[in-house]
Amino acid sequence: MNHRTNPTRYTALVTGLLLGLLCGLPTAGLASTDTAVAVPLPVTTGQSAPKVIEWHKTRTFRELGTQASLPLRGGGSSTGVGFGVRNDELVTGARLQLSYIYSPSVIENLSHIKVYLNEEVVGILPMPKKRAGERIRHELSLDPLLVTDYNQLRMELIGHYTLEHCEDEQHSSLWADISGSSKLDITVRPLPVTNELGIFPEPFFDRRDFSRLVLPVVFAYAPSDTTLEAAGAVTSWFGGLADWRGARFPVSLGNLPNRHAIIFASNQQRPAFLRDYPLVDRPTIAVVSRRQLYLPGDEDGEDESGNAINPYSKYLLILGRDDAQLKTAAHALVLGQAVLSGEQVVVESVDIGPERAPYDAPKWIRLDRPTKFGELVNSPGDLQVSGHRPEIIRVNLRLPADLFTWRSRGVPVDLNYRYTPLIEQDESRLNVSINEEFVEAFNLRESGKGGIKKRVRVPLLEDGLFGSQNQFYIPAFKVGSNNQLQFDFSFARHKKSLCGGNPIDNVRAAIDADSSIDFSGFPHFAALPNLGFFANSGFPFTRRPDLADSTLVLPSQPSRHELEAVLTVLGNMGISTGYPATRVQVRRTDQIEGLKQFDRELLLIGRNTHETLTALWQEKLPTGISRLGRELGLPKRAVNLLHDWLGFGTDPDPSTSTEVMLESNGPLGMIIGFESPLQPGRSVVSLIGERDQDLQRLLSALGSSDEVRQMHGSTVLLRDNGIESLLVGDVYTVGDLPLKDRIWYFLSNHPVILVTLTLLSLIIVAFLLWRALRVIVAMRVHEQAR
Repeated sequence: MNHRTNPTRYTALVTGLLLGLLCGLPTAGLASTDTAVAVPLPVTTGQSAPKVIEWHKTRTFRELGTQASLPLRGGGSSTGVGFGVRNDELVTGARLQLSYIYSPSVIENLSHIKVYLNEEVVGILPMPKKRAGERIRHELSLDPLLVTDYNQLRMELIGHYTLEHCEDEQHSSLWADISGSSKLDITVRPLPVTNELGIFPEPFFDRRDFSRLVLPVVFAYAPSDTTLEAAGAVTSWFGGLADWRGARFPVSLGNLPNRHAIIFASNQQRPAFLRDYPLVDRPTIAVVSRRQLYLPGDEDGEDESGNAINPYSKYLLILGRDDAQLKTAAHALVLGQAVLSGEQVVVESVDIGPERAPYDAPKWIRLDRPTKFGELVNSPGDLQVSGHRPEIIRVNLRLPADLFTWRSRGVPVDLNYRYTPLIEQDESRLNVSINEEFVEAFNLRESGKGGIKKRVRVPLLEDGLFGSQNQFYIPAFKVGSNNQLQFDFSFARHKKSLCGGNPIDNVRAAIDADSSIDFSGFPHFAALPNLGFFANSGFPFTRRPDLADSTLVLPSQPSRHELEAVLTVLGNMGISTGYPATRVQVRRTDQIEGLKQFDRELLLIGRNTHETLTALWQEKLPTGISRLGRELGLPKRAVNLLHDWLGFGTDPDPSTSTEVMLESNGPLGMIIGFESPLQPGRSVVSLIGERDQDLQRLLSALGSSDEVRQMHGSTVLLRDNGIESLLVGDVYTVGDLPLKDRIWYFLSNHPVILVTLTLLSLIIVAFLLWRALRVIVAMRVHEQAR
């Protein structure tokens, strides 16, 4: 749906623009962050001036999902970036600040870059000769009437390098790069939204919004364990919706945020602004507007920080007579949102069903059978491309971190693809990569045949498209928790002479949806601690998607920043699994000591959590923080000399050799992992920050793919200048292997034993051969004697 097909939004758009003209609204600037301004409307004498809120939102192309730069290669080549507009916002202005560089060989008067918004030309980027080879910044104003719900900015290179009649549009001198630091600045005005659960999860989450989900959570004051379990189920569900956008859940205790938010309240624990809202006797879900709440300061039009109040903010109320009903309402919300409607829903009952089976996360690839590519994309159109230099087809794969592919041939892929038949044999091919690393290449042949390929006839396209089927293996060591398969078609252009004319760009290609990748048959086995597993996919906690085996441990009186860390980490787990944490358990640090047998994964979060760990499990900790100072244990050796000398490669020795104790109060965040002292095979992961800012730094790092790639081992240290990961302490294993694989895995880590067994086997075989030869000789002597 877009503005031009939605009469309500179109009317609101025209009304907003007329109001803007009457008020003399200022031109939108290029702010580095989202800001809100209040614009007074014209009024008659004696009337108070109502205020209209406008938001300036600035996003770089990189924040919108592009790479460091967008390349343009050859005349007519194009590149682009997409962005969306929320359904509860009206665009009143938009500007584009492009940063680009281009070839010194292009002719100034004939060359330029055309900029399109939803396939309508909105501006031209010049290419002056004197600025060639330099980084140029150019601003363009965009007509807000062209902006719809989903939008595409496209840049097309029109390049010429000679004044002669004939030129090669694919000449290497025709190039330009659009920087990922280019910015899109839009000015939006909030629109009123009805109090209707039928449009849920809007406006709290809008799929049109490509930015990180930031959804505040409000409690009356320090929430109970049950209330936190309810909130964790909700935030993990919203995390699954946010997916690649990422999510943060700031916590407010008793204060109402000036934006859409979720409020958890029971009859016993209610914030002051709900004092006039009716009490409930059953689990209740409702959506209310700001004006329905008791907020005496709103008459001034500004909140406590002096920011203009958004009168259209909506608040999702999760209510109950007590904490148990509150949890019931939360489960009803995340499991039955499809049947919600109206302004308020009363929950009769909820059955959350049995515990989810291990590795049964909806977003994880199937492990009991081959998975078809059609199951891994939103629509079949995602597997189709066009043009001689088409976009890369991308297929995302999420896997359990403990999938054991060691010593396997690889991961089999049955690939079926179709393409426009070639005029003649040329250099056209399909390159297959995983996580930007090359795996395999297939030549696209004139007949569609080659190697083990076989021609596939499609009845409706008998004379148009050819198909090929190929089976290949992805090397096991290239596969991680979060993966992306890339299929890059490239078609050669045929030009008999320089003046032979340009070929028609009507080439099409597609990966068939019934292509499959097979992860079945691989066992589950992993060596821990490995904080890379936790940072990437929340493993081992996400082994069960409902977190049925997981317990969160908090300080007895957590701050709002520690509560934010809890809810954000659960949101990240929801991003990985796509399922709400309906069975997560919350406990406090003072409850651990009395638990002798606790067969669960433990996640500890908080500033003072480490003091409890130190008191209980000092001998297990690889590193530490206490109020008196910091203790750091270092591994004996990064590599094992015996491994290296015997030619078996290198292997770390994580046992502690030195310990350093320091006194310091500088910024430092830490993630540590070790085996649970309460139950062998279970894991403990602790997120520690000496200050609230350190916890915020940890959450930012866990939300950054670049920083997550740097996390591994048993200890991750986060400072202002970067991340350092260490493997210190005992290593343990989880999962199970077949007997044969377990023997070989054990021997691979003990080369001396392997060499000894090999020599012993040779001696035994030699002895048996010697004895056999002795017997044969004796038999022949005996026969000759007869």
